[in-house]
Amino acid sequence: MVRQAFVRSVTLRCAIGLLDSASPTRNRQRTAGVVSLAFFVLTGPAFALMACNSQTSVQPSPTPVSSSSLALVVVGEMDTPRAVHTSTRLADGRVLVAGGCTDSGCNLGSAGGATAEIFDPATGRFSPTGRLHLSRDDHQAVLLPDGRVLIAGGWTSGGVTSTTELYDPHKGTFAAGPDMTSRRAGFTAVAMSDGRVLLAGGDTANHKETATADIFDPHTNAITAVGNMIAPRVAHAATLLTDGRVLVAGGMSNGSVISEAELFDPKTNQFTSAGSMLVARYKSGSVTLADGHALIVGGAADVDGRHPFTSTELYDPKTGRFSAGPQMITGRYKLIDSMVRLPDGDVIVAGGAPRPEVLSMGAGEFQNVIGSLGATRLFLTATAIDDHRVLLVGGYDLAIRPTAQAWMIE
Repeated sequence: MVRQAFVRSVTLRCAIGLLDSASPTRNRQRTAGVVSLAFFVLTGPAFALMACNSQTSVQPSPTPVSSSSLALVVVGEMDTPRAVHTSTRLADGRVLVAGGCTDSGCNLGSAGGATAEIFDPATGRFSPTGRLHLSRDDHQAVLLPDGRVLIAGGWTSGGVTSTTELYDPHKGTFAAGPDMTSRRAGFTAVAMSDGRVLLAGGDTANHKETATADIFDPHTNAITAVGNMIAPRVAHAATLLTDGRVLVAGGMSNGSVISEAELFDPKTNQFTSAGSMLVARYKSGSVTLADGHALIVGGAADVDGRHPFTSTELYDPKTGRFSAGPQMITGRYKLIDSMVRLPDGDVIVAGGAPRPEVLSMGAGEFQNVIGSLGATRLFLTATAIDDHRVLLVGGYDLAIRPTAQAWMIE
């Protein structure tokens, strides 16, 4: 397994980040970080050195980074460029792309932020569908057991909202849903094994994180409050474990990036401590592996993402401990909704850099996907289409310019 393959390795990492200016209309930590890394492998038993610029005249020769057999293929463009949107695979295999910031600078209430589109993998094309009641970004979307999609929270022209909407794929329309008990943006929404949806944390306003959590029940169409998290947090990672609990890790809390993690138990509707990650992470990504471990990747320890991590961590739900995971090739940040686990167990990490990577479980390492996105894409979405294809949609570049482009990894 990946965990076993990497516990014997000693990795030294160093990164240099460059900071782009955030949108002048709001301070929402959407500055874009990039990282330049050089990777060298020393002879001997699995020692790797990640080196920055050095004054030493003698340098080891770089070892080529391995590439996966997976490749990027450009597919049709959306009608509207967008980032910080949501992409949800529907029961019939199509993909709902909803909301997001749609103008340069990622301004609140942008003109296309209430639009939605459907991607049809049979044709490889996007087409418009019903209009959201609000222009929203940094929201969440979850497929419900009955085929509807819950759209919740986010930033609107009036600030953070507590409202929700329900998309009916048969009618192609959005209907008003129940309000959450708190305003939320930059939060997590996890569909649990019993069909309910956990809505946790987020900002209630700029720099005001909340510890509150709600449950949406699709059978009653009602939202109710559950026990608070131990720590208020925003831009954290959350993933459903195989035992039905939900792991919540990292994010920003009371103005600081944190490493603390928590577990939500749907049987008790309560959060308990899950210890701490090896490092504090903000805007990282997470997914549960086939062996039951939770994989946490990338992010940054600073709000501006000046030094995005190449490191990853593995959470073992049996021991309740975090350990070092395999090292990514490129430092990545703003990975929310940018990761997909394939049926064969491999993991696609698509956002935060010009080129996606895949964690090959067989090789026990990250490998580059063949091809490039043309630029670093932050807040793009990755959605599994079937057993072998992953749709990548939108995102913005380092100048905070959303794109309408979409790609397929296959």
